[in-house]
Amino acid sequence: MGGEPPEWQGPALVQKGPVPNYDKQGCYAFVSEDGIVTYVGLGVSRGGGIYRARGISARLNTYTRYVDGDYQPVDTRLKAASGRACTIGFEIKDAYLACALEAYLIRELKPVFNANRPAS
Repeated sequence: MGGEPPEWQGPALVQKGPVPNYDKQGCYAFVSEDGIVTYVGLGVSRGGGIYRARGISARLNTYTRYVDGDYQPVDTRLKAASGRACTIGFEIKDAYLACALEAYLIRELKPVFNANRPAS
């Protein structure tokens, strides 16, 4: 990795506009109002065209639906976190690190909604 290392951003409400690192590939964590990480996920879709590398945004969009003029959380995991997520984004050349980070966070934090806990 060259340059500045990525940092966690948020928490932000997923349904209220672009989340931090929306334009990158990386990891996201749903965080309850009391600061507990309840789910860790991976957003590494490469996308295409003007949406190239927007893996985090593409993945988080699957957890919401446009209902009555506003985006609403429809996934149980996101609802449990009151729609809040933190993100860490990587440049395209370093996106492979997101996979390792996700596995590490799931193993160490044991989030309640991550059923698959690698090497635990």
